[in-house]
Amino acid sequence: MPLVSAGSEAFELRSPLALVCAVNAEAAPILEMLGGSPTGELDGVPVRLLTTGMGKTNAAHGLTALLERESVRGVVSFGVAGAYIDSGLGVGDTALASLAVYGDEGVQTPAGWIGTDGIGIPLLHHPEQPRFNAFPLDATRVAAAERSLAAAGIAVRTGPFVTVSCCAGTAELGAERAQRFAGVCEDMESAALAHVCALREVPFLAVRGISNLVEDRDLSRWRLAEALEAACRAVRVLVRSGAA
Repeated sequence: MPLVSAGSEAFELRSPLALVCAVNAEAAPILEMLGGSPTGELDGVPVRLLTTGMGKTNAAHGLTALLERESVRGVVSFGVAGAYIDSGLGVGDTALASLAVYGDEGVQTPAGWIGTDGIGIPLLHHPEQPRFNAFPLDATRVAAAERSLAAAGIAVRTGPFVTVSCCAGTAELGAERAQRFAGVCEDMESAALAHVCALREVPFLAVRGISNLVEDRDLSRWRLAEALEAACRAVRVLVRSGAA
């Protein structure tokens, strides 16, 4: 059931926007903007900063626990990610999700990988719209976010975010996943957060700063500080503009 009904517009405006990331390093710039408290106002907008821990289970558990005790008007997932080589993204760029997809839920067979649709068991049961691996984001909300970021001078690449438990540390696996899902980047939380938001009918956006390309793993080429700056700048624009 939705936490905020369609008829409770005034209540929704008083509810905070949840800003959700995985680890303390991702949260730190936003926490500093909030004066050290996870609850406060960012550019006059009530927000609630949540750090869940890394991975799908921590993300889903942390957000569910928050939504059980607090009402929010929407969720923005942010942090860093690796971009697929042919995505058009470079290190320090900004990515916005149009779709959050579970990239390794399924079964590996001699004939290749099969997703949950091939198994025949949806991850979210719904009589009209069952969800298998993919959780589409609201296109109107995504388009508004794109416009707000562009107006702020942020070049953004929009496309599917691929969420995995085992990140691709080889160019070969990265290329395989990019082709399979038409993905732009890879992370470890977005699909789980989108899943929880779909269950509870809470608006959801996901934005990432790009720290590295998904290639043969080479930490010397990663630029986490640049990626964090890009992600937090995008979050601030989305909050301030009302696009989130």
